[in-house]
Amino acid sequence: MRWVWRALAGLAVLVLILVVGVMMIPADRIARLAADQFEKATGRALQIEGEVSPRFWPVLGIKTGPVTIANAAWSDSTVPLFAADSVTIELSASALLGGDVKILGIAWQRPRLQLERSKSGEANWEFQPEPVAITDGAGDTAPAITAPAGPTAFTLERGLISGATLRYIDHGTGQDLVLDGVDAEFSIPDFTGPFTLTARAVASGQPLSISAEGGVFSAFADGRVVPLTLDLTIGQNRIGFVGRGGWAPRAAEGALTASLSDIPALGAAFGTAVSAPPAGFGADRLSVTGQVVLDEKGALYLDRRAILAAILI
Repeated sequence: MRWVWRALAGLAVLVLILVVGVMMIPADRIARLAADQFEKATGRALQIEGEVSPRFWPVLGIKTGPVTIANAAWSDSTVPLFAADSVTIELSASALLGGDVKILGIAWQRPRLQLERSKSGEANWEFQPEPVAITDGAGDTAPAITAPAGPTAFTLERGLISGATLRYIDHGTGQDLVLDGVDAEFSIPDFTGPFTLTARAVASGQPLSISAEGGVFSAFADGRVVPLTLDLTIGQNRIGFVGRGGWAPRAAEGALTASLSDIPALGAAFGTAVSAPPAGFGADRLSVTGQVVLDEKGALYLDRRAILAAILI
């Protein structure tokens, strides 16, 4: 996920290059310059097609034509990692003059994201910046290395995703999941404060919605555990979580509440065929509450659990 946060901050810098450059240099040359800078930062080719339209008032911003980000070199797929019909970004000019990156709005039109994991465990969303050669004190050039970079501080008032398609392919397990019609809105009003996400989609014919709120975005962007609240609905099933969570490594701990009235729909959303429980064992209603723990090895534990099934005799 780190590539998401770095890409957001990188896009803000690209807006500056594009807006200022359009005033002096033809748009196609500016697009090539922006693509070159993106590739240096991420190691992936960025292609910007069509017209690049800058905005100077009342906010500093830009709208592009179709945009694509290349897939990993090891992938056999001809589908790029990311593609969108257009990208619109708006920045606060006054904040930029003060040295801060304040993104007022960012919107993707019909984005398509294809995430893949290879049989050996490589992920195509893990970016590898171009190596940087370092010169020692004697003037000799040391071997090129890639220096790690932490997340760049920025804020985002409102981010919008409209009509997106998300596909996840695991070449090791054969898992292939698709989310269609993804509409999402997210906000990061303070880089060191809370962040929010709401989204709707369709997974294998099942309607899905999610609402999430986390604390200390800067820590979460780096993968660390932060306060986390999650509300997930899949079909007629609802799952809630209040606790803490992080993703590098994956870990979570908190209170879980689940009301599962359509277990086959839950399985279908994750690409798995699951039969409904027999009558008397939760066929109509199954509720689960308790403290849940997800450790860094991926093991899931439910302590002090309470399971209520509708019993029909």
